[in-house]
Amino acid sequence: MSEFRYSKYYYRPKKRKKKVFIIFFILLLIGGAAFCSFFFLDFYRIYKDIVDFYRVSFNDYRFLQKNLDSGNYNVVILEGIPYLQKKPYNSQLLRYIGEAYYYISSGLTGEEKEESIEKAIMYLRKGITLSAFDDILTKTYYILGMSYFKKGLGYYELAASYLGKALNQGYTDDSIYEIMGYSYFKLGAHDDAIQYLGRAKAVSEKDIVLLFLAHAYRNKGQYESARSEFEGLVKKSRDDAILEEAHAALAWIDFQEERYERARENLQRVFELNENSADAHYLYGNIFEKEGDLISARKEWRLALKIDPKHIGAIEKLY
Repeated sequence: MSEFRYSKYYYRPKKRKKKVFIIFFILLLIGGAAFCSFFFLDFYRIYKDIVDFYRVSFNDYRFLQKNLDSGNYNVVILEGIPYLQKKPYNSQLLRYIGEAYYYISSGLTGEEKEESIEKAIMYLRKGITLSAFDDILTKTYYILGMSYFKKGLGYYELAASYLGKALNQGYTDDSIYEIMGYSYFKLGAHDDAIQYLGRAKAVSEKDIVLLFLAHAYRNKGQYESARSEFEGLVKKSRDDAILEEAHAALAWIDFQEERYERARENLQRVFELNENSADAHYLYGNIFEKEGDLISARKEWRLALKIDPKHIGAIEKLY
């Protein structure tokens, strides 16, 4: 029996052809979508193969530099390493990937940080070794130097060496003089430390720069220059730790120059900032010793040893 659909005006039979048409249309859409997806996937693969061929053939990896400049370091590594597998001796790729590992290490800690720095050094050194004679390696030298600096004291000599090469090629960065000066200071090369920390001071009179510059002068026996820097710190710094160290150093210089009253004044300033300074009590004891007051001297040395049971100077004085 035929089905009828109600209309305001008349009854008419329901058309089955409409259902068939809808089903056919849906199937057509599905088939078309499948065909298009396969077509475009193949097209994308073909396009990517062409781009890869062009980049490898013409050594054009500018897209990696753009990602470096944008801070997309993971992209540089993930997309750069497959190209490096095709061109393992490409110095440009090696330098890009090494630079990316260096910047990534800044956001890591512990073993992950050490591993990232090691990879940065490995890729950067290979990149430098395989570079052409006329390649511009200024930034590469800087990043390699900073990578070695991050590895700690045992690598400061290499850090200073590569940072020096970057400077010689015209690299400019506000921190490079400070890092080189600090490295040379820790290496005991105080002439070089004074040179680079002095240049860092000309860029920015940061407390830490002035402090290490003053210590470098003191270690060289240039007490007047050291005093000038320490006194400048005392006037400008608002950091209690810096002030304590500056007053303690001034007291030490005064002691060396046999200005015992001035040494006492500076030590009193140290005690105001930190009454538990073992070094200050030890030096105070030495002043009493020079003045012939051994009872007061031994009292100060015992205080130093109480604060720091491993204080070598106090141990030698008391035992």
